[in-house]
Amino acid sequence: MKSTGATTTFGLLAGAALCSLLALVGVRAEEMTTEQFGEKLDRARELNVSAPWQESQELLDELAQHLPQATRDQKIDYWLLVSRNQALAGEIESGLATLRELLAGPMRAVQRARAYRRAANLTMIARKWEETFEYIIRGLELRDRLEGDEEIYAPFSLAAYLYALVGEHETAIEYGHASVDNARAHGTVRDRCVVHGRLAFVYKSAGQYETALEHYREAVSICLESGDDLFTGTIQSGFADLLRHAGEYDRAKAAFAQAFERLEAADYGPGLAEASLYKARLLEETGRLDRMRELLEDTLPRLQDQEVWDYVAEAREMLARAAAARGEFRNAVEHMEQSLDAHRRLLDQNRARQLAYLQVVFDTRTQQQELALLREQRRAAELKAASRSTDRRIRWLASGAAVLALIALLLVLTHVLRGRQHFRRLSRLDSLTRIDNHTRFFQAAAEMLKHAQTDEHALTLIIGDIDHFKRVNDRFGHMAGDRALRGVARALRSRCPDGARLGRVGGEEFAACLPDVGREAVDALLERWREALARIDYGGDDLPLTMSFGVARARPGESLASLRLRADEALYRAKDDGRDRIVFADAQ
Repeated sequence: MKSTGATTTFGLLAGAALCSLLALVGVRAEEMTTEQFGEKLDRARELNVSAPWQESQELLDELAQHLPQATRDQKIDYWLLVSRNQALAGEIESGLATLRELLAGPMRAVQRARAYRRAANLTMIARKWEETFEYIIRGLELRDRLEGDEEIYAPFSLAAYLYALVGEHETAIEYGHASVDNARAHGTVRDRCVVHGRLAFVYKSAGQYETALEHYREAVSICLESGDDLFTGTIQSGFADLLRHAGEYDRAKAAFAQAFERLEAADYGPGLAEASLYKARLLEETGRLDRMRELLEDTLPRLQDQEVWDYVAEAREMLARAAAARGEFRNAVEHMEQSLDAHRRLLDQNRARQLAYLQVVFDTRTQQQELALLREQRRAAELKAASRSTDRRIRWLASGAAVLALIALLLVLTHVLRGRQHFRRLSRLDSLTRIDNHTRFFQAAAEMLKHAQTDEHALTLIIGDIDHFKRVNDRFGHMAGDRALRGVARALRSRCPDGARLGRVGGEEFAACLPDVGREAVDALLERWREALARIDYGGDDLPLTMSFGVARARPGESLASLRLRADEALYRAKDDGRDRIVFADAQ
């Protein structure tokens, strides 16, 4: 995350300190009416959903000094917003402390229901299962006191989620549908977004993937209208993972890109960690093991801090498989040992959750009656809707079938053509630097050599290697290494003459093929490259980039293999002579 919970705590303390200081010196802040306070609080509530939490917290910090002028309801709503920001900032215990203090005092039933809902969410994140069930029960007990059944969807939705976690999928599905029905009747667009997303998760955990995919599609459609980046991004990442499970890799990749954009905008660390693990599954299945390894190594500390041991165990297993594929068997064994440790922690966590589930007894009779009534209402609504839609379907079926078939054919053809173009590009370009890969470069070099010998023109092959590149990765990390490689590619490409060919032919090795240029032009080009390399900013200012170059000029009738061998030997001499230099193959 870009910010920590200290920001929230500091802001609240600063606001309180300012009020105290003004009181001590006899100076009062400019008074604010309750109407003005309410308007700003409404704006903070809107920002709390539609913008990064820091923006709403800035407004709450401004309101802190005016709390004495606020009504009791405004104060309660203020602290409910503060508790959410504390949680988003990673200060789960601070958020719980705020909610416990609120719940200890008087408040309206609807506010108490919201406080219970938020407390259940936070205790669930903190793995305090007994408290989670207790808060959900208290929220359900309030349903008779809420006007129009408002807010009942929330405890039903959380109950569905928890029943899914303890393996009671049938009950979880019942609660999930109950929450959807209630939110449809009484909730906002954002409420419907949340409950549809949780119901989709319930079906996913039950292994009913096709049904889960349908609910995820509906949830994403609703969430996009809500303006809540946090929930939308979280649900999109779950949807992307299901698309990955169904083998729809291109759609999964696009859905992950949208999910990460929204989760980063919301600055929501737990959601980003979960989405990163889901994306790692896609990268492994599509053979991008190096990218998967980098993503998991960056994500693992957050998963461990959150004690999400099932994800930690899975991540370690994926890293073990990647290490074994590279022949790093000792590293693979270490990852498997850490995976086993995570599995042990997961078993302890599951035991605690099951114990909390068994210790807390729901009011079964009342709940079952409520669920039965909601099921009947849902069935009646579905029958009524089906009756209305049947007539329309019959009228449009004949003419619509032909149109749909044509559209489907066009979509399939478009998808196939795009897929073919995409994989053709991937097969020719290096995925990191977007220049020719090893295979494409030497194919092009062979063609250029053939034309040069036919036309009796000169051809020069340059092979360059970044000096001490391992130090870059070891000192500044692989992300800095990737930035360095991309920077080198840009520097070389921007200064290549017309008609030249440039490629990345190894880890830190680049090659260029120059047609019909003389020795002086080659010298000038190499000097321009060396000057450009020294200016590359990759995050390691105390270790500027240099390269060693080997240069070979094609002889009459010479093969590409021979030309490449002479350029490689010249590069080795440049390395042996101290690096950061140019060696010509014909200069003995």
